[in-house]
Amino acid sequence: MRTLTLAYSDDADDAAMFLAIVRGEVTVPGVRFEHVRSDIATLNALAEKGGADVCAVSVAQVPRVAAQYELLPHGGSVGRGYGPVVVALTKDAPLRRVSVPGLTTTAAAVLKLAAPEAKLVPMVGASLGDVHGALRNGEVDAAVLVHEGRLVYQQVGLQLLLDLGVFWEQETGLPLPLGANVIKRDLGPELVAELTDALGRSIQWAVDNRELVLDELAPHGEERGLDRAGLAHYLDLYANDDTVGYDATCQRAIGELLKRIG
Repeated sequence: MRTLTLAYSDDADDAAMFLAIVRGEVTVPGVRFEHVRSDIATLNALAEKGGADVCAVSVAQVPRVAAQYELLPHGGSVGRGYGPVVVALTKDAPLRRVSVPGLTTTAAAVLKLAAPEAKLVPMVGASLGDVHGALRNGEVDAAVLVHEGRLVYQQVGLQLLLDLGVFWEQETGLPLPLGANVIKRDLGPELVAELTDALGRSIQWAVDNRELVLDELAPHGEERGLDRAGLAHYLDLYANDDTVGYDATCQRAIGELLKRIG
């Protein structure tokens, strides 16, 4: 039995994508998966070192890992008219020092386009409480929130300054590709093809079995301040048909993003 490392974020959309593999609904003969969960900046660094066989990364990180990894045709998180949000204690806060979930993230790359004068302050793996504390203490003037944080920031009194997905759509007319899955090239074409099929089936299973997924991920949602309806909304945003496979528009958006961020 061969052990392969499957590394993905500790957010609900990634958990949903690979739940079928965790449950044994989807298997690969002769392969067992070691599941590694972490924040996206840490995963970006892991992929840069070639430290996982399959890894979730920021789309902005794809060129940096392209020598070792190829982009999978599925597993992406895409914002269609929405994306990471920039929030602050007040609506007139300046974009001088802005916390980001990591300097290699797509959120940080798009913020640089939207506010090139801003100083980016990395807060890797920070919770909403950590970010709120940094804002209250004056460590940063504003903060970029991703994943579930973009849905619950109002619960702690934060104000929206900018939705980076809206900014991107206004600039390009395209959806914002945020996260992606990549696979090690040196696994060889036969195993890459087999894994690509299995991972695709796991993602499709999550879309087809949404109520079961919501049951399984309910504790995760509660930890992030989301009830069942909020968790369902979050999965609608980031674990959907775009996750099952990039259409032509998403592929064009990936190319445009990588061109603009250099």
